[in-house]
This record gives sequence, structure tokens and C-alpha cells, in this order.
Amino acid sequence: MDPKAEGNGENITETAAGSVETSDFVNLKRQKREGVNSTGMSEIDMTGSQETPEHNMHGSPTHTDDLGPRLDADMLDSQSSHVSSSAQGNRSEVENELSNLFATMALPGHDRRTDEYILVRQTGQDKFAGTTKGNLDHLPTKAEFNASCRLYRDGVGNYYPPPLAFERIDIPEQLAAQLHNLEPREQSKQCFQYKLEVWNRAHAEMGITGTDIFYQTDKNIKLDRNYKLRPEDRYIQTEKYGRREIQKRYEHQFQAGSLLPDILIKTPQNDIHFSYRFAGDAYANKRFEEFERAIKTKYGSDTEIKLKSKSGIMHDSKYLESWERGSADIRFAEFAGENRAHNKQFPAATVNMGRQPDGQGGMTRDRHVSVDYLLQNLPNSPWTQALKEGKLWDRVQVLARDGNRYMSPSRLEYSDPEHFTQLMDKVGLPVSMGRQSHANSVKFEQFDRQAAVIVADGPNLREVPDLSPEKLQQLSQKDVLIADRNEKGQRTGTYTNVVEYERLMMKLPSDAAQLLAEPSDRYSRAFVRPEPALPPISDSRRTYESRPRGPTVNSL
Repeated sequence: MDPKAEGNGENITETAAGSVETSDFVNLKRQKREGVNSTGMSEIDMTGSQETPEHNMHGSPTHTDDLGPRLDADMLDSQSSHVSSSAQGNRSEVENELSNLFATMALPGHDRRTDEYILVRQTGQDKFAGTTKGNLDHLPTKAEFNASCRLYRDGVGNYYPPPLAFERIDIPEQLAAQLHNLEPREQSKQCFQYKLEVWNRAHAEMGITGTDIFYQTDKNIKLDRNYKLRPEDRYIQTEKYGRREIQKRYEHQFQAGSLLPDILIKTPQNDIHFSYRFAGDAYANKRFEEFERAIKTKYGSDTEIKLKSKSGIMHDSKYLESWERGSADIRFAEFAGENRAHNKQFPAATVNMGRQPDGQGGMTRDRHVSVDYLLQNLPNSPWTQALKEGKLWDRVQVLARDGNRYMSPSRLEYSDPEHFTQLMDKVGLPVSMGRQSHANSVKFEQFDRQAAVIVADGPNLREVPDLSPEKLQQLSQKDVLIADRNEKGQRTGTYTNVVEYERLMMKLPSDAAQLLAEPSDRYSRAFVRPEPALPPISDSRRTYESRPRGPTVNSL
């Protein structure tokens, strides 16, 4: 993959017409006619230009009451010459002072970042060119700003398209408290008006005249019962690089950021390059670190790499790593349809043949057996036949796309319908299993009865007590799966590889930690939550932006 193939950082060259407001122009002319100094002139030292001579050329006091009628021609010539010379000297002094002043005077807004926004133009199918604020040849017009995809930089180097930048505008606590007792509809209206005011003021400060937000969604796209996109509407199609998943279908997809490529590269000179990933490209099955090393070798060590999220945010790779170690590599792999499974031997789907009466008044332990193994090796088994008919669905668990967690068919069907359909077709199970569910009370009872830890053992996933001492000695961390719990301590019905707990620096559930003879905070004790990023659009009247900020791992 050639990272410079898409977009070459071409500059927008159109000039902005009518950049001086008519009212300002009229005021300036009025000041000149009335002999009034402009605001900018008030700081200029005019010493000597308005003085009245108090002595004549001989040093004698001059009496103003006798000058008029008694001045002869010589005196007039002498004084005229003196005034002319003085005026020329004053003009020269003023001009020199103005020259010196404007030679060193900084422009308004000189202390703002030259990369605080990026303008992106679409130059062809799957081709884009981006230009940072500081690299613009001319200030675009209002129409040109609105025809581009504007990306706004936040405090840690992420770039947001307009609707997401608008969404991130903070509501002050004082205003939120005032709105607390209003009806939800009125609250939303007041919050929107506040955000719009902040939005417009921030754009004026940045020098951006095109302020369209592009938050309108496509009215022709129907949402599901949870107000999310239906499976068939969750993807946009590129010409060369396949489908890309999105979270919203906007009316103006380009300006809203939905059509942008996978990767944005910003060089130390603020040149912008875009790149796509695809299956079989030059970085197939290679890690993000290798790509990063190649890019920084080519463009410089201070080059920034942004990876697009499904929402449309261009997340800085350092920011991603500060929150979740390895997350930049995972996203880099997902662009090309790869995953970073810690154990690629996990079965794609299993059925729990345990949890049945043991003949002694108890229940057998959980034993999850590979569905593929059953269908291939025991095609006439009653279990195999029942699975093919869509039965036993509440005993089936399926592997998520990342290869590191198991979940119920219904949960995977909802969260990742494309992967769910592909997986069920591959293993030979009916997709109707994804549309089955118990009442919540029954479902959570089943979750509570799940084993706290299960371990891969060939085509089985077994409970720890069922493993022989020899197998326990040979046990690898990547073979262990933990029954997850939420913040309230409730079982979620999912299992996650313990290596993911380590990568994400998550706290182990107490029952799992006890079985593994590990402290619950083994992986979480060193976790330091990064500071929240300063939003891309902020209210300059508030003190939020200038509050003291300590050292942070994601500060760019």
C-alpha cells in the first residue's frame, strides 16, 4: 500500500470576495473625513506634531496678540518655510513609526494553531485532498468552506467532522442546572441554541465563514427499534476498497465525514495524505507499528497518524493507545478485514452439553463443545439434528469478529449482523437462532449459573476443575476465558479472553480471580485514566479551556 497514493495535500486556491464588511468600510471613510484617528492610531506617539511655537528664531518670547498685522513679507516667508519643513519632518516620522509598527505587529489570531482545522475536498472516486488552515493559499469563500469536509482538531490531536464536533460542545454546569426542571423537548431546544451560539463564535475566531453543521440524517433510512441503523444500512460502498461500516446515514455524507478514507497522515509541515487499507495490501497481517515506522521514516518522526472510527472521528493513534493498549493496531487490522485474535484455535461456535442432572441431585459442569466438530464428526447425533433445526439456541455461544470473546447468537446478530450471518452459514447453524430470546428474568438466571472461568481444551471449552493437573501446568493465558460482569457486578452472558483483560487493564471479576489464584487488580492496578480531551469547539468566554492541566499521557 502506497500511503501517498490518495490525496497530495493540494491547496485551495480560490480567493474570498467581499472579505471587508461594508459597514466597516463606511466607518473608516467617515473617520477620515471628520479628522478622527482610527483605533489603531491611538498608540502612535505624535509628540511635536501639534505644538505651538513659544519663541521666535532669536529666542525672544512671541506675543500672539501682536503677530497678525505687523508680519512683513520676510517674516511670512521664514515662517512658511519653517512650517513646511516641520510638516515634512512630522510626516517622515509618522511614516517611519508606522513602518516599524507594521513590520513587527502580529496578525489577529497569530497565536492560534495553524492546523486547528483541515479542509478536505473530494477529487475523484475514493480520492481526497486535504489542506490545513496554515497551508491555504487563499481564504476560501463561505460556499467553498461549506462544500468541503471540515475537520476540527481537539486538544489531543483527534479531528472531528462538523456534526460530531457540534455534538461535543460542552454545556456549562450552571446552564445545565437551570435547564434541569424543563421539559425534555425544551431542554434540547435550549441546549441546541447554546451550542449554536458557541459554534458560530468559534468559527468567527477561527476565520471560517462556512458554518453549516450537516447534522441532518437521511430521512429515507429507517431505524430499528433501538434507533440504530438496520443491518442493510450500516455500510457505505467504496469503488475499490469494499464496504465501510458507519454509525449514521447523513444527508450530506461527504461533508459529515462518512466518506473519508481509513487513514489520515499529517506531516510536520502540515501536509495531509490519505490512505485506504484493503485485503492483501502491502501491510497484510502486519502490525500498525510497522506501518507507523515506515510513515515516520518517510515524512519525519513528528508525523501524526489518524485512524478513522465508525462514527467518523479521525482518532490520533497515540490517543487510542493511551486509552487501550493495542487499539490502534486492532483498528488498523479491521480496515483490511483482519483481526487480532489472541487464540486463533477457539471454535467459531459451541454448544453447552453440560449443566444437566448428574443423577446425584446436582448438575454437571459446563462443557462447551465445538459445533463444527459435532456436525463434521457426529452428523447423526441427536444434538446435531437439534442444532440444525434451530433448537438448543440458548446453549449456543458464538465467537465475535475480533476472535477474543463469545456471546449469545441474539447479541451477536444485533451488534454485528454481517459477521453473525457469515459465521452461522460457515458452521451450518440457522440464522433464526439470532432472533430467539428468553424473558430477562430467565436470561439473567442462566447467566448466573455460568462457569466463572472456562478453558480451551481441543474442541472443548471446559471448567477449570475438570482439567487434569498436567493440563493445568501446560495452561497458557491465551486459552483462558472469563465470564464478564458489568459495573454493577452483574453477569453479562459473555466470555472474554484473559489476554484482553490484560491488554485493556481491566479488573478481574472476584470469582474468576479466586479460581485463577490471582488478585482482582492484577491487570488494572497500573491503569491511569487519561484526561478528557479538550473539545474541538469550545466556548471562549468560559474558563474551562484555561484551567490548570497536569501532565497527561495523551497530551499532544
